[in-house]
Amino acid sequence: MVSSRFRSILPSPTVSLNNKFAEIKERGENAISFGVGEPDATTPEDVIDFAMKKARDGKTHYTSSLGIKELREKVASKYSAMTGKEVKAANVIVTPAKFAINMAVQAVIENGDNVLMQDPSFVSYPEIVKIAGGIPRYFTSKEDGSPDIDAMNEMIDSRTKMILINSPSNPHGWVASDADMKGITEIASDRKIYVATDEIYEKIIYEGRHISPLSYPGMEERTFVINGFSKSHAMTGWRIGYLIPPPEFTTYIDAYQQQTLTCAPSISQYAALRAMEDTSFPESMRKTFQKRRDRLYDILSKSDRIEFRKPAGTFYAFPRLKNGMNGEEFSSRLLEKEKVLVTPGSGFGPSGKDRIRMSFALSDKELEEGARRIVEFLG
Repeated sequence: MVSSRFRSILPSPTVSLNNKFAEIKERGENAISFGVGEPDATTPEDVIDFAMKKARDGKTHYTSSLGIKELREKVASKYSAMTGKEVKAANVIVTPAKFAINMAVQAVIENGDNVLMQDPSFVSYPEIVKIAGGIPRYFTSKEDGSPDIDAMNEMIDSRTKMILINSPSNPHGWVASDADMKGITEIASDRKIYVATDEIYEKIIYEGRHISPLSYPGMEERTFVINGFSKSHAMTGWRIGYLIPPPEFTTYIDAYQQQTLTCAPSISQYAALRAMEDTSFPESMRKTFQKRRDRLYDILSKSDRIEFRKPAGTFYAFPRLKNGMNGEEFSSRLLEKEKVLVTPGSGFGPSGKDRIRMSFALSDKELEEGARRIVEFLG
């Protein structure tokens, strides 16, 4: 019999629509997807070449469970400079970013503990908490996507062990301000709660700047930093990232990785090592995404039946529908009639029921045609 823990995990809310989209494409119809959750670029050639050379040189075996020393040293140096804290290579664990979130949550949560997260948040967060035996709880966001700090504080009880944040955020595109981060970290310190910070979209910011909660007083003892290379260097298929936990957790998380992954893929680690030296590719991709964001806004703003706020970061927008449909009905009917795929907002939290998520990680031509079809569908 399948365990109750596995039966409690919800599948992706987009699977059905994605399957229909695939059927439409297979029929040869001109379908356009705003549902893609990854950059449309290819990993930089020099990163690929460096990794393949390492493979030919024999670097195809297990590495240290923590990851190769050179990569951990570069990550430690980066975060030391970014946060003003002393981050040691010995406290960096190289691992896929989503697995890093799982390990951070499982390292803290006992059965019945709860984890606070923004409404809306990435669809996998609540399921990751449930896998750990915890209870996911949403706190409200303001209209601009920033967290309602007072509402978050009021939700904390004796079983609250962690706050899970994501800035820049998927799906809203919110980028944390100093006031936001100061409010979160002060509460975490006062209430003795851990913060897991998913910083995977760090390089894709249009307004504001990236701030890690690790930068704030005392947070080196309370912060789990999760980051990686999937979004910054178009490396989603390489499955490589890293975790910087509070030092007291490193030995135990390393043991967990030893008994699960063993280590991150060796070739991917060398690809990441080379990627850390490449600052031009992320900046070029950021500029491309910003142009697409602005063009998407220009087109959709022609309709008064959709409310589009420009995201400050990521390659997602999270517009509100004002045509009387909820996100699921709109997404289904749009795909059926206009052959355009968007993601219903309900999967990202209760506040998303009248919203859709749109990725602008697609070609300029597809973006313009797809946006035009949406405006036409809205009437």
